[in-house]
Amino acid sequence: MKQSGAASTRPSVCTSIDPFDFRSRAAMGRYSSTAVAALLSLPLARGFTASLDRKTNARHDLLLHSSAVEGSSVTSGSAPQATKRKLGLLTFDLDDTLYPIEPVLNEANTAFASAMSGFGYDGIEPDDIVQAGKEIRADVTTEVTGKTDSDPLRPATVNHKEIRLAAIRKEMEQFILQMKLKQTAEDWATEIESLTTPVRNSAEKWARSTVHSSVVQAVYQQWEMERHHSAERHLFPDAISALKEIKTDHPDVIVGAVTDGSANPMLMVFSLMPLFDFSISWEDDLDNIKEQFQELSTTESADDLSWIYRLAVEKGKEMSQISSEIKNKAGDDEDFEWCWIHVGDDLAFDVGGAKTMGAKTILVDLDQMYGQTARLRVDGTKPAWSTESDDQLTAHQRMAQNAIDKVDARINHLHQLPETINELLKGEQD
Repeated sequence: MKQSGAASTRPSVCTSIDPFDFRSRAAMGRYSSTAVAALLSLPLARGFTASLDRKTNARHDLLLHSSAVEGSSVTSGSAPQATKRKLGLLTFDLDDTLYPIEPVLNEANTAFASAMSGFGYDGIEPDDIVQAGKEIRADVTTEVTGKTDSDPLRPATVNHKEIRLAAIRKEMEQFILQMKLKQTAEDWATEIESLTTPVRNSAEKWARSTVHSSVVQAVYQQWEMERHHSAERHLFPDAISALKEIKTDHPDVIVGAVTDGSANPMLMVFSLMPLFDFSISWEDDLDNIKEQFQELSTTESADDLSWIYRLAVEKGKEMSQISSEIKNKAGDDEDFEWCWIHVGDDLAFDVGGAKTMGAKTILVDLDQMYGQTARLRVDGTKPAWSTESDDQLTAHQRMAQNAIDKVDARINHLHQLPETINELLKGEQD
């Protein structure tokens, strides 16, 4: 399904319009040359990507602009006061941004195998769910699958949750099928390989009818619960302290998660939950987003991602308004420009996607010791945990290359994040 609505209407990072007016999009996306110049002049040591030449040119342009203003025919006695900027919304990707995804998925897959054993499906290995997921994704994303839309092994959408549920069911069906074939061969005193096609077809129907969706859901819940527990155990150093410092610097900011995975900070009760206000994901209930939903498997450009960031911005502004009403300070925000910054590790989905809706972007490109693996896709390498097809990997790589020049700042340690945010806001203000 394709998203509805015009993708060209996008909220700007810092806007001089009413911060709570969702319809005032036409006035967004305009920045002064002085703001751009100041941003480009930020030091490379703080993670910004402007070159020395661009930095010098920006400063030169700023001086020329200042001289032009001083020599103009403006006769007012004092210069207009600059509008203050306010960090209204800060959104995060989660996987490989606040914790490494590889060990988290490995531990969740181990929990999957343990849960399967608990229901009598012995001998299933943790990596089996990954391989089954790859096979199912390949089936769903090809024209000829031999499966109908009602087939339980054909997910309604190609998101991580649906793929994983289908993979669990597939492993259960294969286990029961082999058990049934073995039992039938023993009853007939023959080898499994000697069983006829009609007998095999009947055994497959038996396996399918035996697997109950409630058991599939129970195994998945064990996998998902361990995924969140593991993420809390593997949070990057300084993740929590950086978030707390940001909340201290910007007490009215709304903090949200935007992710293509099944992670949800609101389920990480011992770490991230107190620091986040909302979460939006491809894994959400499609009934609430079906008019805008774009399947991740069909994503070929940054514009295909704009729908989820539009939802995040609207959610953030809605919560900002409610927060101001609760604190009885709604009128105070009229003197501020409402700003949005997105933080993530993925050039394609985080930087490219958020930029389509006007975000300032911070790329989390951490040192090698942190163990980020999702970024391998930029070089065309598929991480071991990924279920992407080769075509999807190629599209992801192309989108990442197109987003390189859309990075506003980058950090290689999370403790740099609070200062980087403040520098971005200052750059907009100067």
